[in-house]
Amino acid sequence: MAQTATRSRLQNEIDALVRKNEDLFSTVVGVATKNGDYWSAAAGIAHAGEGKEMKVDTPIFVASITKMYTAAVTMMLEERKLLSLDDPIAKYLPAALLAGLHRYKGHDYSDQLRVYHLVSQTSGLPDYFEAAPKGGKSLFDLIVSEGDTAWDLEYVVDVAKNRLSPQFAPEPMGQAHSGKRAHYADTNYQLLGAIIESVMERPLQEVFEELAFGPLALSATYLHGHGQPLSSSPGAPATIYHGEKALYLDKAMRSFGPDGGMVSNVEDSLRFLRAIMEGDLFKDPSTLERMKNWKKIFFPMQYGLGLMRFKLPRIFSPFSPAPELVGHSGVSSAFLFYNDDAQLYIAGTLNQLENQGRPVRLMLKIINLVNAGRS
Repeated sequence: MAQTATRSRLQNEIDALVRKNEDLFSTVVGVATKNGDYWSAAAGIAHAGEGKEMKVDTPIFVASITKMYTAAVTMMLEERKLLSLDDPIAKYLPAALLAGLHRYKGHDYSDQLRVYHLVSQTSGLPDYFEAAPKGGKSLFDLIVSEGDTAWDLEYVVDVAKNRLSPQFAPEPMGQAHSGKRAHYADTNYQLLGAIIESVMERPLQEVFEELAFGPLALSATYLHGHGQPLSSSPGAPATIYHGEKALYLDKAMRSFGPDGGMVSNVEDSLRFLRAIMEGDLFKDPSTLERMKNWKKIFFPMQYGLGLMRFKLPRIFSPFSPAPELVGHSGVSSAFLFYNDDAQLYIAGTLNQLENQGRPVRLMLKIINLVNAGRS
């Protein structure tokens, strides 16, 4: 009875969210506990102009949550001694591609970049996607205003070299693991995906299938434009919006690849996060602890190795401390996080590029909702 009541309250919450916010056209949420309870809810229309109801198994673009997959595979390759986080990225990528990639205050640090710098967002490289060149628009703004477009790694590197500037010099390798400077940049994960392909001598989709999708039975998860789900899928991913404008981003989603091109659903997403947090994905229990080497990126988020941490300081919530959330978010208001206090996993998306603080507020509500059902 308690589970039924919790499911009903969750559905009511999602229905109300879509009903009260004119810029939310579809939302889906999945919630799981460590002891095996599971609830899900969806509301709205999945595809713009088609009238198809959003369902709990509708495929969704998970955006930058993809980085969690890319980071996890990188850690698995290190466990298998196929690479080291301390390796220079020049060991795996062409010299011509990397030449002059990281010039900061008159010094070229390109040859000092290591795999660790990429996975931990500590390279200092600029963000090819959201950073705007002087007098110009960011790629993000161009897509929103002018429509779908495609790019490749060479474009990403050209932007980083010639149109943007690094934020800081990478920490020397002896200090990198203890350094505190981080700057969130999709550029890092574009390079990291290329390194994985170089190590494995196979496309990234095939590597993901071998190391994650297959072993974890993630049958609805794949890189958009580079593969297909391992089992039948209930159609195309739900439409993403910018305000009230529907965006059709086939080319862009193909181009994101390792930094944001994943398609999944909430059930698969929860299974993946549980495998990370409960030790089913990694051979060495210390791997997860290494991924929690937190560094500040933007308030109130911190970044580890492909993981984000949300934790408001006590001063912002003195009487009832805000729950800690560990996982990853995406620009489409996608979210995948774990709260240890409630032993609760939460996945979902609002399919909206604006007002990206709403997923955190929703997750905090869901934690309270589930806890109320337990009492």
